Amino acid sequence: MDNDCVIVPGFGGFMAHYVSAVYDQADGTFLPPKRTVGFNPKLTINDSLLTQSYVEAYDISYPDACKRIEEEVRELKGHLENEGFYELTDIGVLRVNSEGHYEFSPCEAGILTPSLYGLGAFEMGALAPAVKETQEGEASASAVAVLTATQNADIEEAASEERDKRDARLIALWRNVAVACIALIVFLLLPTRLSNGQGVIESRVNTDLLQPVLPQQKMFGEKTVGETVKRANVKALIQKAKQDSAVKATRTAQAVEAGYTIVLASHVSRVNAEAYVQKLHQRGLDSAKVLMLRGSRKVVYGRYPSAHEAQKVRNQLASHEEFAQGWVMEVK
Repeated sequence: MDNDCVIVPGFGGFMAHYVSAVYDQADGTFLPPKRTVGFNPKLTINDSLLTQSYVEAYDISYPDACKRIEEEVRELKGHLENEGFYELTDIGVLRVNSEGHYEFSPCEAGILTPSLYGLGAFEMGALAPAVKETQEGEASASAVAVLTATQNADIEEAASEERDKRDARLIALWRNVAVACIALIVFLLLPTRLSNGQGVIESRVNTDLLQPVLPQQKMFGEKTVGETVKRANVKALIQKAKQDSAVKATRTAQAVEAGYTIVLASHVSRVNAEAYVQKLHQRGLDSAKVLMLRGSRKVVYGRYPSAHEAQKVRNQLASHEEFAQGWVMEVK
């Protein structure tokens, strides 16, 4: 209540803002001024304000207060990762968006402010306009309505004429196309007059256009074209079956087992996740791998039957910087 900015080290800063009184014309209500809260995830440096409050509230030393804040921040991040949101009583709600960033929705009633305590909303309806002003307003509205109707009629008439012209052009175009198609068909199907070399004129219909639709039975050795096409289709089916088997084997190998794991990174791209896992393997952390879970790609370490064992391993590997910000997560 006494500070306008409180920074949670390693997480973000909460800032109070003054909101002036407003008037709601729909309800005719005056709303009193209030203080609301905003969140800035870039404010992560410890300014000692929150730490000093922990020292006074819990009667502990400054280093113990810093450690306690770090543990609570780690628990808060784990809750946001698992549940997707966290409600701060009388302050607001923190959420994780699809890109992995934190979003904050403040409480609509605002935060408790002693200087604004006791101020409430009240209603005051607007004064009725004079009779003369009402008549003038009705006359103006009628004139505007008549003018609008006239303009709409002109616009509709122009649009109708334009549609008629466009339809006429389309009809003429399709008519010309149909005539051209008929002429082409007649030209191709008329019998061709040929001479047999003895002065006799013979007539022969050009049937070359029918060749693509006739059954093809040309022989290549002892095999027909139909058999060749059939063998090609069989090879394609065999190749597709092999690909489907490979995909199923890959999905089976990536099946997720139930238990607990240590999350080292979350909401990362496939390329960055694979590069990070390769770096961990080079440092001797062979249990690191990429895992798709709950709609996001994560880099995790190990698989343990209980949360206690997973937390024990994380504490043992706390000397590695990768495990300093890691948390335990249940895999269902």
